[in-house]
Amino acid sequence: MKLVKKSTPNQLPELDYELLNRLCDRAFYYALNMIHVANHRPEVDKGEPKVGGHPSACASSKHILAAIHLVLRRPEDYFAFKPHLSPMDHAYNYMMEIFRDSNGRWLSDELSEKAMHHLRHYSKEGLPVFQSYHAEADPDGYRYFPSGSVGIPPVNALYTSLAYAYAKDHGFEIQEDPTFWCLMGDSEFREGSLAEAMPDAGERQLGNLVWIVDYNRQNLDGTRVLNEDVFDGSDADRMVRIAAANGWNTFQVKHGSIRERLFSQPGGEEFRRVLDEELSDFEMQALITANRAQLTREVLESKSKQLKNFLKGLKDAELQEAFLNLGGHDLEKLVEVLGQARRKGTQPSLVVAYTIKGHGLSCQAMSGNHSALPELSEIQSMGKSIKASVTEPFERFSSSSEEGTFLKSRCKSLRDGMEFIQAATDNRRQDVIDKARAFDWPVDFDIQSLKLTPMAHSQWMWGQIAAKLSRLAHGTSKGKESLNDLSWSPWAKFFLTMAPDVGSSTNTSPNMTGKLYGEVGQDDFELKYETKDKTAPDVIPHRNESTGHIRFEIAEGNCMSAAGSFGKMSDLTGIPFYPAMTIYDFFIKRAHDQFYYNLYWRSRFTTMGTPSGVTLAPEGAQHSWKSDFQIPHCVTWEPCFAKELEWILADTLRRHFCHEPDGRESQLIRCVTKGLPQREMIKRLKTQKRFMVGSPELDTEVEVASESIDEGQIWETIRQEVLLGAYPLIDYRGYVGYVPGDNVVHLFAMGALGMEAIKASDELLKQGIFANVFIVTSPDLLLGNFAEENGYEHLRETLSVSGDLFVHLDESRQLSTKADWYAIQASRVPVVSVHDGEPGLLDNIGSVVGVKQICLAVRKTSKSGTTPDVFDYHGISAPAISEACVRALEKTADERFVVSSEILKSLN
Repeated sequence: MKLVKKSTPNQLPELDYELLNRLCDRAFYYALNMIHVANHRPEVDKGEPKVGGHPSACASSKHILAAIHLVLRRPEDYFAFKPHLSPMDHAYNYMMEIFRDSNGRWLSDELSEKAMHHLRHYSKEGLPVFQSYHAEADPDGYRYFPSGSVGIPPVNALYTSLAYAYAKDHGFEIQEDPTFWCLMGDSEFREGSLAEAMPDAGERQLGNLVWIVDYNRQNLDGTRVLNEDVFDGSDADRMVRIAAANGWNTFQVKHGSIRERLFSQPGGEEFRRVLDEELSDFEMQALITANRAQLTREVLESKSKQLKNFLKGLKDAELQEAFLNLGGHDLEKLVEVLGQARRKGTQPSLVVAYTIKGHGLSCQAMSGNHSALPELSEIQSMGKSIKASVTEPFERFSSSSEEGTFLKSRCKSLRDGMEFIQAATDNRRQDVIDKARAFDWPVDFDIQSLKLTPMAHSQWMWGQIAAKLSRLAHGTSKGKESLNDLSWSPWAKFFLTMAPDVGSSTNTSPNMTGKLYGEVGQDDFELKYETKDKTAPDVIPHRNESTGHIRFEIAEGNCMSAAGSFGKMSDLTGIPFYPAMTIYDFFIKRAHDQFYYNLYWRSRFTTMGTPSGVTLAPEGAQHSWKSDFQIPHCVTWEPCFAKELEWILADTLRRHFCHEPDGRESQLIRCVTKGLPQREMIKRLKTQKRFMVGSPELDTEVEVASESIDEGQIWETIRQEVLLGAYPLIDYRGYVGYVPGDNVVHLFAMGALGMEAIKASDELLKQGIFANVFIVTSPDLLLGNFAEENGYEHLRETLSVSGDLFVHLDESRQLSTKADWYAIQASRVPVVSVHDGEPGLLDNIGSVVGVKQICLAVRKTSKSGTTPDVFDYHGISAPAISEACVRALEKTADERFVVSSEILKSLN
């Protein structure tokens, strides 16, 4: 007799659980064969490590995934599943025929089957392959969160859910109401990223989020042995208490239907009590591993004398069947509970499903089974038992079979929905791109207050830009808008800010006050009792279109994941949100895992690492170290003058909306709170010969009085160079007495150290040394991965920094004899670099162009003090720069010039 379940309140159809279990068995068989094929390729060299594939992890999750894929999943849903079960996902998606190519076309049966042979395979011919874990490039990567970093995907799912809520509350047309299904291991649940994010999900009322724990009581190293006395229960009990305390609905799926039928019989309540209260997870796991009915009986009877009579009524086989009947392997129970979890209103849900790692395999529940690979004979035996082909392991069900009929209907439902959603997403995205590419983009934000602020810093400029975009987005702009304001207005609505409790200290207060997104479910008592501090931001959140800032507690990882999730909305929905997250630069390290995940996922967002480095002198002791982040898909910027940041952010937004990332989807912009005299920038630029009218003779001994070209032309030239990674601020080329290889040094400075470089250059000029000052705006573009791609063209060609050898003779000598040649001196123009950060940010300039370089950088932990004190402590002050330039010239003067003997033979 077939087990048929009537429709649930969630409009589920009548379900044939015998059929569903047969499909589950076949999917597991597919997954095992995928793993076996991957580990037995003939082309693998001897000594290569095994490919792996984690059959035991697939086994513990197979019924949970069956409930989701075969019953509960809808086309709009998202998935964040633990990495080690990925072959099971591929198997179910293969069954339902929803593999696609990179262009979104459905794969043929032939290509789909080839994909099943290509787990962890490198495709040279472009055939479909599966990465080791879930990846967007997989044929079934649609709406899967990449899963290589455990503990991160469920958090990104959480904040993508928040991004959907934000989009709807801000009036964006999006009809989808997805469920975010997240399946994680019980050991993974210990990841701090998950614990940090749980209160956020509850407080922000993300009711479409379902986290499921595959509770198999094992991890990679073996059985999880915990102190349950301390927890006052099992780890599962601890998990649900944590979730409930954070505002979540909770479910434990410990017992299957066989157990529950026995619980309803006389004496069954004691059976339940013993299983729940008298057996620790460790003891239960050992009994499952032993899998001996007599031992199970003896242990259970020892726990309760009352249980002995009840157990007498069960044969050994019946007892063992009941003991192994965990809820995580009971499809009917899982569909019921997961269906309830999906319908729980405004609260997220946590489901802890008891499972057996390696369920159905010979390595079932064994402590070291994490990477155990079943023998082919075991896989084939399984195939025969479920009437699957042994010779064609990926053979599909006949279209006329019950299984084939069910899968055909399931396939059509999912495909039709996915096609509709993808078309809507593509249309939204293309509409934005078309409008953006036809748009006349302004090059800056027309920050008028800069003219009234002679001493400004880059963090201040960030605040001005963010505030202007917020005013334009939310209709709070006062007075007459400039043409630039009108230009930015259509795009400002997609811009939002967020910060982990540092919004006010990173100049983001104008975006916060009265504009926080969210709700707290209580009155504004500050307003009611007239206690609002008008000098501080109004941090009462609201869920309406006037909001544009998302506030976080001190949880950098949460904020970073949220930035990545919002920044991915363009790809996921066609809504091109652009989040800018402020964070103290030093604490990016706390969210480095999430940062890398965002970049791997190719999310589009800006991280404002501010303040940064030892320039934050009063707090320099621990807020100092600045690392070199040369990670794909990210450009690191560090502006010196405020105008540079204005150009950088304007160009960043243009690239985002025009969908022109060029591998530059993300920006890490480092700012400071040290003010610099902003007029110094144009003052120095106007002294460069290239910006003079005609060809005047320039002498540093007299004041430069030559007329400069139009200031607008100067700004545009420098803007383009800023966006290429560096520009010359002080350039003495063309001045009287300027002799490369003799008295010239190229001085590269970044960020706030630009002002120290200017001071040093001025001092060196008094000594007859010409120190050209190049301001580096992006080490990535000038010297990193992006520069390597074009042969460091900007450094070598645009800036004309080269390793050319300059030959010099004493004025009284002429070249007429071999002795004269031997007396030649030759040298190159050396490089000195100075920056507030680790040496690796700028220390390769000399090696790129082939000259001597001295790199002044932060090489030790910092101290608190005034900025001059701290700069001097690290050897990056103006006097230290001057000394380094002299030293570089002295070292270069010692360079030997060796003339080939063949050349000498040709002389008299």
